[in-house]
Amino acid sequence: IAHKIFPVLDRRLSKRTLGELTPPFAQLVLDRLKLFSGKPQVSLTRSLTEPLYVGANCVLFGTRFPQDTYEDFFMLLNSLPKRLCRRPFWSLPSSRARDRLLQRISDYLKGANPATDDNLATSFTALFKEYDIPVNVAAPSVLLIMSSLHQNTVNVIFWLFAWLLADPIALAAVRSEIDRAIREDFGNFQTFIAEANPEKLDSPSFALLNSAILETMRLTSVQTGVRLAAIDIDIKEGEKTVPILKGEYVVLDPRGAHLDKNSYPNCDKFIVDRFVESEYRGDLVATAGYPYFALGAGKHVCKGRFLAIYEIKVLAAIYLSLFDVTPVSRGGALHSRWEPPKPSAQSVGTIHPVEDVFVRLCPRSLF
Repeated sequence: IAHKIFPVLDRRLSKRTLGELTPPFAQLVLDRLKLFSGKPQVSLTRSLTEPLYVGANCVLFGTRFPQDTYEDFFMLLNSLPKRLCRRPFWSLPSSRARDRLLQRISDYLKGANPATDDNLATSFTALFKEYDIPVNVAAPSVLLIMSSLHQNTVNVIFWLFAWLLADPIALAAVRSEIDRAIREDFGNFQTFIAEANPEKLDSPSFALLNSAILETMRLTSVQTGVRLAAIDIDIKEGEKTVPILKGEYVVLDPRGAHLDKNSYPNCDKFIVDRFVESEYRGDLVATAGYPYFALGAGKHVCKGRFLAIYEIKVLAAIYLSLFDVTPVSRGGALHSRWEPPKPSAQSVGTIHPVEDVFVRLCPRSLF
């Protein structure tokens, strides 16, 4: 199935074709974010991840895809560290959530209609029919794609905001850049929503926001890569040579590389402008010359890397344009000095927080 599905994803997630997805994604995010306005306090996690979840699913799977599956999906997603650690007596709620998700996805696949479905939805459902893939096999494949799409992005966007909220100077600088970019490059906020395409988002006008996203990815990435050596090879490490024999497994430790103080001064700190270049050359070019593996590398580089960057850029720009954001305690009191939550010792792919953050969203007078 993967050999049939991934070429379709490759075409839709390439930088060249993302321009069809980012403007409708921006409108969906805006519509969803408006629902959080006016509440005394909201979950930072939910106010960030629900608009992202709904928007990304809609532009990738079509408007007919069930969007009321947020709770079940995130119950399943948040259970992954426990599943991999094999903790007992906890799995029943997430297993039931998975069953409900698979049923909703199955109904979505069964209801395929090429005459009325969006182009992308048609390409998926037609693929399953063309190769006679039964729904009970196709549905878990779609759920796997959803997990790959959201699993790391939702944690990155949470920590981006958590660390910006803990550094008011960095937050003010990022917001100022966003306001200036929308005003000078788009003219107004409404035009930004309509024209938030990759060419305009990958611009020097968003260099600080781009750096903040790359820095967050550097600090949150905890995946481990395993490769099988196809030939004998010697790898240089400084003055030393490490011999690797054909057939040996090599375990890669991206987090160790990302927290190497020789490559990254103050390696354990969130430095918002770490990847700001004197001359902007592109959203991912700023990591050139660094040991940077948050989005994979080589032939196994993440296929959704451009979508992930643009999703976060669009969501951050809209969120900070709409609202002044202030952390609050669960009792509703404002924090004079606020610290982000601790990272969980049980995390998969990217760092999970040990607890949620609650914030007060005050609509900005600009809008």
